[in-house]
Amino acid sequence: MVIRRLFMLLASGCAMMAAGAAPVPTPTPTAQPTQVSFARFFGSCEADYGTSTEPAAASGECGIITALVNRFNALHRGSIEVRTQVIEHNAYYSQLGARIVARDVPAVVMMHSSVLNDFVQRDLVAPLDGEFQAAGIAVADFTPQAGRAVAVAGRHYALPFDTHSWLWHVNVNLMRQAGLVTAGGKPVVPRTADELLAQARQFKRRTGKPYFVWLTANDPGFFARTLLTLVSQQGGTLFPRDDAHIDLHSDAVRRAVALLKTLYDEGLTSRGHDYGAAVQAFAAGEGGVMINGTWLIGDLHRQAGLAGTALHRGYTALPFPRLYAQPATWADNHVMVLLKGGTVDPATRAAALKFLRFVYEEGGVWARTGQLPTRRSVVDSAAFRGLPLRNEIADIANIGAAMPLQVARQSMVFKTLGENLGAIVAYGAPADEVLPRTQTSINRMLVRAGQFRGQ
Repeated sequence: MVIRRLFMLLASGCAMMAAGAAPVPTPTPTAQPTQVSFARFFGSCEADYGTSTEPAAASGECGIITALVNRFNALHRGSIEVRTQVIEHNAYYSQLGARIVARDVPAVVMMHSSVLNDFVQRDLVAPLDGEFQAAGIAVADFTPQAGRAVAVAGRHYALPFDTHSWLWHVNVNLMRQAGLVTAGGKPVVPRTADELLAQARQFKRRTGKPYFVWLTANDPGFFARTLLTLVSQQGGTLFPRDDAHIDLHSDAVRRAVALLKTLYDEGLTSRGHDYGAAVQAFAAGEGGVMINGTWLIGDLHRQAGLAGTALHRGYTALPFPRLYAQPATWADNHVMVLLKGGTVDPATRAAALKFLRFVYEEGGVWARTGQLPTRRSVVDSAAFRGLPLRNEIADIANIGAAMPLQVARQSMVFKTLGENLGAIVAYGAPADEVLPRTQTSINRMLVRAGQFRGQ
């Protein structure tokens, strides 16, 4: 319902937006600083970081982004002021659509790359290649994954801010108890689906605990992201025909679903955990591997430094292991967009681009959240590689996999797909009935989305 409302709002808002992006001008001095509105999620933490101008001393997504904005404002005091507008995550896109209709458009907008094309197709975003070049933002330095996340038909419509993806968060202490560590003390990583099953069974026999801590309750994204990972590792895609037709009949899909169902049916995974419960269970030592996001690295690494915890001196994180022909793992991005109509004059446009350039230069600071930088030069830097566990996960910048950017309504596709996969894996619904029904439902939704956009 929220996504549909967003599409309706975007459709009515298109006619109200200014066409095209203005070239980058040189701002003229003004008595008052040029104000740049910046809409984002990540929560509010003014009490802790409202006056902080040292991002390197901040922690967490909210703390670091707040300190970054404060630092930019301090460096441009008297000439530019970025004013943050914090919007609650679940209501973010519906509120953004309502603001577009009301012509209250923020200058800079944080969004996910998985929704970017919906805005591009509504003509609410213009390509930024020329302005990037003038501002000194080198698109050639974007990582392969980040470059794909912001490009439509070869043109760049947003600044990639980070890459976030699935990881294997591993309790090495339990792996040692299960006899699944190398001579050097690192966890043994399965190299095939059969090896994964053998190791998971051995882990349960020796520890009495499930190998995996899974997010099976109220989190449909878990199964959808994991399926996309396993299909991509087989060299497959969920959209082999075109961007409006998902295919759930392929051998790659059925192999992936069968593997997930075997793991669950044999008790090799936890049961009934939502997101919060899964994180708590893993931290308490109730399973060997938690499949969850990059954003947890910092918190879990800190716990591993505390004596008396289940992870004490026994935590690591790895990209999703390659179980099939090629390495791949689900990935998405936070990106920064300049919506049409958000910069009301050349001075505001220039100020917004200065802010994007500043954020582009500070990618290494944001990487402390656990998210990966989107610049090759930062990923390859000693500073980034020296952060805890970052060297182990850096390759995600190359192997991150997502739905094709042009697929519409991706959040609804993921939700529908994940809910139905959960019904198969966790509740025993027959795959031969559910997968065809799910495919039909998603394809009807995508066809309607294409007709709604006038395709």
